[in-house]
Amino acid sequence: SASLGRPPTFFGAMARNTGRLLAVAGACVSLVLVGQSFVPGPQAVPAPDVVMFNPAIAASAALPVLTMLAEDAEAKYGDSRRWSAVLVPLTTLVIPAVAMGIFTIYVSSDDAFYQFRPGHPR
Repeated sequence: SASLGRPPTFFGAMARNTGRLLAVAGACVSLVLVGQSFVPGPQAVPAPDVVMFNPAIAASAALPVLTMLAEDAEAKYGDSRRWSAVLVPLTTLVIPAVAMGIFTIYVSSDDAFYQFRPGHPR
């Protein structure tokens, strides 16, 4: 409104100041959150008074031993490889090629995007 020769109004100045105030408040909040997201260094970690047994840590330490005992991950059905031999080329080569061919034929036809062509009979 200042470009029309009128002085700026109180509400226009207040809106600009409110936007600046929100930007400063957002920057302060983000700085506080960034400060809390870092892990303290090793010298700042307090030593535990009593050492407690943690079953989650014991289970995570035993996990590699348990994975050596497991069988190989393989499908038990005999025809899974036959289905894979058909479905993988079908879904990655044949279906996309057919879809792209149909789209190319449609784009090259006279009816493609007729709503954007002025004077089209439709």
